[in-house]
Amino acid sequence: MHPSSNKVWFITGASSGFGKSMVVLALQRGDSVIAVARRTHLLDDLAAKYSPSQLLVVRVDVTKPDDIKSAFISAKEAFGRVDIVYNNAGQAVLGEVESVPVEMGRNVLEVNFWGVVNVSREAVRFFREENPKGAGGTLLQMSSLLAVESCAVACYYSASKYALEGFTEALAAEIPPEWNIKCVILEAGWHHTDIIGDTPRAPVHPAYQDPNSAAHLTRVAIDNMYSNPNLQDVDKASLAIYEFMELEEKPLRFPLGKDTVQAVKRRIETMQHTVQVCERFSNDLLKDRTASA
Repeated sequence: MHPSSNKVWFITGASSGFGKSMVVLALQRGDSVIAVARRTHLLDDLAAKYSPSQLLVVRVDVTKPDDIKSAFISAKEAFGRVDIVYNNAGQAVLGEVESVPVEMGRNVLEVNFWGVVNVSREAVRFFREENPKGAGGTLLQMSSLLAVESCAVACYYSASKYALEGFTEALAAEIPPEWNIKCVILEAGWHHTDIIGDTPRAPVHPAYQDPNSAAHLTRVAIDNMYSNPNLQDVDKASLAIYEFMELEEKPLRFPLGKDTVQAVKRRIETMQHTVQVCERFSNDLLKDRTASA
């Protein structure tokens, strides 16, 4: 895929936040978009503005593999190929590990991990078998700063993103180079999106009522996020993502945002210190060989 050529995007979670921002940008750049979402009515404004020859809106629940397969069939019929699959659909819940009902936590994993798995499996097959031979494609996975450095009250969201990263790293290792399929893990920092306001909050667990606790302070910080003047702009982030995707050689991980970059640096320092402390305990772990009689 030449950087200057028009691209075909398949974007999940396309009705708001990072997803809709990229839909708008890609359309403005002359690209074609399959905009996938559950709440497709939130894309009516774009559907009225752009021709079906450039924008295809499809209602999909990423937890349902049949929905995803049907959407890729529609993409093939409409545009003949897909160059980039932007696996962006996600949800969250805020609360202490002990306060969030397990079923709510499972639902986060169902969308953020298993939904990603469902889309990724079909994307790889499509890139290999439906795109022109050798064309391949790029699988762009929406991860998070919280898969670099987790925080209080975001346990299930963070866990889902760590799982996404492990899955994608393994997938990237499995794909033969001749398929020309690339994977990118987008580790986005805090940006001004609807997910902050839309995320359900579990009631505070009685054991974590201390106003000076990390859990309480993090809840307050997230609740005040919209008034934070340093919160990053999602449209600027989408432009950065778009430009990154035009690189010929892309690293597996793409930390996006000053906050994520700083978190990565802290993680490197922490891991280096951890190795310094722990390495000596691994120096003599081989099984002893006894001399044969």
